[in-house]
Amino acid sequence: MQKLEQKAYPAAQAILAELSSIHVTIASVLDGSIDGEVWADSPVNPKLVIVINGDGYFLAGNPDISQQTANDIRDIIPDWAYLFAEECWFPHFTKIWGNQFVVPHPRIRMGYVAGNALPEPYLPSAEFEIVPINQELFSRNPENIELLEEKAEGWGSADAFFENAVGFCALHQGAMVSHCLTDSVSGTRCEIGVDTDPAFRRMGLGRAVSSATLAECIRRGIHGIEWHSHASNKGSLAIGKAVGLTELDHHMAYSCSLPAENIGDLTDETCLNLALHFEKASQEINWCHFHAAGARALSGDRENALKNIRLLIESDWEGEAEWLERFWALQSLSGDPDFHALLRRKRETEAS
Repeated sequence: MQKLEQKAYPAAQAILAELSSIHVTIASVLDGSIDGEVWADSPVNPKLVIVINGDGYFLAGNPDISQQTANDIRDIIPDWAYLFAEECWFPHFTKIWGNQFVVPHPRIRMGYVAGNALPEPYLPSAEFEIVPINQELFSRNPENIELLEEKAEGWGSADAFFENAVGFCALHQGAMVSHCLTDSVSGTRCEIGVDTDPAFRRMGLGRAVSSATLAECIRRGIHGIEWHSHASNKGSLAIGKAVGLTELDHHMAYSCSLPAENIGDLTDETCLNLALHFEKASQEINWCHFHAAGARALSGDRENALKNIRLLIESDWEGEAEWLERFWALQSLSGDPDFHALLRRKRETEAS
């Protein structure tokens, strides 16, 4: 396996055609609009290709490979990867992925069907300001703007972000409390995502910023608008439907993490089973205590959630206390003094 230079990317397009038709991210990496890497077994006539963008890994090609190629793939795909692969690869994960504890993440892709009329844009109460995500917004420097700054870093340059990214956000008393933004754009296609501060959910803000973003994409001639979500994320799917998107397909991702993004998305029984799975995984991969703690907290098991956090910080985990503090699955512990004591302990370790 070798990392390709961008001039060699066209050779990989045929192998990636199926996955690229589902994931605009792949097309955006190939055309250079967002950052990423492309690995292949050959720069001229590849039979196997891996595309990397952040923690997203996309695997396509012929799984009939040598042991040496399998070993090369294991070196490329880390334990913590979020992997999308063609179905033919699913039976071969044990051969090509060092993490044997990944779990399936059922996902749903929604999209805008060209020609369909969009619902009337939703307008929240006057206390919220809906504004485009552009240089003027960054100049205003609202609270939480760092969420967008992190996303802008993946576009190669600030100019590329401001020229190609499309999005709107909701401001409240000087803070950004909801936003919708294109994660990737390639030609007339894009993927958009939405995020709202938990304290401001169920106010229609996600719908407001999403409807504004869709309308702007269409105005710019970007009609292939896609929306990807965990199948468990009822809130996200409801927003997508409310702003005029249609379900396109179901597909699967794999990761050693919780297959959800919000409290209440998973049943208590599912959370318990995941907790037991990740606790077993933590015997080999220490950071699995992180997701075990989240699963325990979601199931209402405070004691074992704290136990997993303690075991995590007592290991050689290289993460940060802030990751625990911001982890959505641990929000039930936000006011727990024992949780804060563990966070202080972790911060003391980071500072030493």
